[in-house]
This record gives sequence, C-alpha cells and structure tokens, in this order.
Amino acid sequence: MQLHTNILIALLLLFSFTLNAGFNGREPSQSPDTMRISLQQAVDYAVEHSITMKTAKKDLEIAARRIREITASGLPQVDGSAGYQYFFEIPTSLVPAEFFGGEPGEFAEIQFGTEQTVNISATVSQMIFDGSYIVGLRAARIFRDLAMQNKERSELDVRNQVSETYFLTLLTRDNISIVRQNLENIRQSLAETEKIMEAGFTDPINVDQLRLSVSNMRNNLTKLERQYELSLNLLKFQIGIDIDRVIEPADSLHTLFEKIMLEADPDEEFSYKDHIDYLIMRSRRDMDFMALRREQSLSLPRLTASFTYQEMAMRNDFNFTDMSKPWFPSSFVAVNLSIPIFSSGLRSSRIQQARLELSKTEMKTSQVSESLRMQITEARLQFRTTMEQYITERENMELAERILKRTTIMHKEGMASSMELTQANDQMLATRANYYNAMFDFITARNNLEKARGL
Repeated sequence: MQLHTNILIALLLLFSFTLNAGFNGREPSQSPDTMRISLQQAVDYAVEHSITMKTAKKDLEIAARRIREITASGLPQVDGSAGYQYFFEIPTSLVPAEFFGGEPGEFAEIQFGTEQTVNISATVSQMIFDGSYIVGLRAARIFRDLAMQNKERSELDVRNQVSETYFLTLLTRDNISIVRQNLENIRQSLAETEKIMEAGFTDPINVDQLRLSVSNMRNNLTKLERQYELSLNLLKFQIGIDIDRVIEPADSLHTLFEKIMLEADPDEEFSYKDHIDYLIMRSRRDMDFMALRREQSLSLPRLTASFTYQEMAMRNDFNFTDMSKPWFPSSFVAVNLSIPIFSSGLRSSRIQQARLELSKTEMKTSQVSESLRMQITEARLQFRTTMEQYITERENMELAERILKRTTIMHKEGMASSMELTQANDQMLATRANYYNAMFDFITARNNLEKARGL
C-alpha cells in the first residue's frame, strides 16, 4: 500500500512540473470565485474541453475533409493557363532553295512568326474510369469510421482518468480533515500532560513523546495539503480548466463511493465484439484490405477525357489589348486510355506485401479478441478482491478508532502512558491510510472493469 501511495504522489509531482511548464504563458482567470464541480460535471467538461478530446475531434474533421478530397478528385476539373513569349531573335528555319528557284541541294534561310505571342487556354478534364478512385472512396469512409472510434476510445480514457483523479482529490481532502482533528486531539492531550508534569505527577518523557507525535503529525498534514493541491492541479489539467482557476470538489466522498458500490455489477453481460478496441482493430483490418484492393486496382486500365479551348495572338508590337487585331482560336477533345502491361514484377510485389500486411492485421484482430476475454476475467477478479479488501480495511479502521478512543480516556485517567496513546494514534492513522488506499484501489478496479467492458 505504501508503494502504491508513493507512486501516486510521484505522478502528481510529475504532472505539477508539466503544468508549470505548460501554463506559464497563460493569463490568470478573470473570475476569482471558487468553482465547485461535481464528478459528473468534471467528466462532462473534460469531454468538451480537454486537449485529448479536442485532438480526437480534429482527427475526425481531418477524416471528413479527406473524404471530400478523394470525392473531388473524380469530379470534373477545370484548369486555365496563359502564356506570353517575346523573341529577341525569331527562330530561323531551313527549306530547300529549289522551292524558290534555287539550286537543288541548297537551303534557304527563312524566319516565320512574330516577335511577340500570347496564348490563353482552358481545359476541362473528367475521369471516366479509375479502379483506385473507387477503392480510395471506400478507404476514406473506413478512415472516418476509425477516427470516430478513436474519438470514442479517447472519451473513455478521459472519463476514467478524470474519475480516478477526482476520487484521489476527495480521499486526500477527507484525510486532511481527519488528520487535523487528530492533531487537535493530540495537542489537547499534550497541554493536559504538560500541566500534570508541572504538578509533578508524570515523567517529562511522556510530554516529549506527545510533542514528537504533534511534530510528526504536522509534517504529515503539510504533505497531505500539498498533495491535495497537486491533485487539484492534475484535475484541472485533465478537464481543460485554466491552472489559475480555483476549483473545489462538490461531491461527498462517502456518498459518491456508496453510489458507485451499489451501481457496480461485475457479472454484467460482456461481448468482445462490441468492445471499442475490437471495433478499432476491425477497422484497421478493413483499411489493410482496402490497401490490398488499391494495389490490385493499379493493374486495371485508366480512362480519362478532356476538352481544351485556346486562343492565340501573334504581334510584332505589344498591342494585345487592341480587340480589332485578330485572335486565332482552336479547340479539341481528347480521350486517353492508359493500360498497364508489364512492370517487371513491381505491381506483383506490392500486392504480395499488402496481402501479408492484411494477414498480420487479421492475426492481431484475433489476438485482441482473446486479450479482451482475459481482461474482463482479470478485471472481475480484481473488482471482487478490492471490494473484500475495502470491507476488511473499513472494519480495521473502526476497530482502531475504538482503541484510540479508549486509550485516550485511559490516558486522561492516568491508566495509559503517552507512549501507549501515541501508539494507538499511529495505529489509527495507519489503518485509516490503508482504508483510503483500499477505497482508491476499489475505484481503480471499477474503472478497469469499465475499460474491460469498453464502457
């Protein structure tokens, strides 16, 4: 239990450093009021404002844009172009001199054209058939489904993380209240023992023992208060609230805990086929199947058509804005058929690679289904174990409180020493710490059970 507590404190310290690094540039919250927040409100707020959820929503938006991109690539495309040429030297062509009355075998030098030329054209192209386009559309829709499933998975993780941190905060707050009360009781006993010592009816060692207990308890209280502050910062970080905003948990620890105990049912029906991890793995398998289909589609012919209209003007002077001068139009329709014939094994190698990747994903999908069955079994066992441990620790704590109460009375009556009172007090604090750890372990087990179910 002590190791478990130390790990939690270390995690809180790590997140504290992360928060200090990540929020130094933010301005303080404009509202100085304390924000009281329940567990449900914290979870709902995190689903809307946490960085994890915002990132998942961006991925979903990217997937939607990807579908639009692929769809648009198969629709008509219109392109325009304009060009201007100026010849410092007009190209010279050689023609047989005998065309102009010269000697056979000789050539005459002739320059054709003008010094300046402008060409304006517009082309409309349309894909008629492309196998990879059809496969791409289907793959894009699967990619969108995968993004939606990842968003759902992120939401489950956020809910579980916020729930655990919220309960850790409640546990720490209640522990602080108990330690403060206990510290006040020990101080009162110390004051009474000091008066008895001044009257000469007790040994000074009893006073020193109580003073040592007070000092140790003050140190423990300081640690708990700092841990509470760290847990609040971690909670604000997880749900997306500004680090400078003052928040306070609104729920009661025991009321909320009893509600969860009543609602928890480890024997609830489970189907791995409905689990989000299995659905994600199945979508990845479908993506690999589409990758195989795409490689196979590259062996099919590709048919496109286009229409081009252009006008050209040729001048010796730059007077292209003079509409009285002639422009020479031309237009044509083109149909292009591309047929893959021989690739020296390139396409075949890519198809085999895609087929092997699909086989790997199918094996991983089967592995995930078996893993989910094992996880639900382990989660149910852990849930029952932590529940039994909680009941035991609760009984131990009640017993330790009765012992402390009786020892305190005996100490006032002079029937118990300060050492015995300190031992009873330390025993009560240790059993209460075990009780709180058992509560947190139960919450963790409940969350693990929910994860195993995919809820």
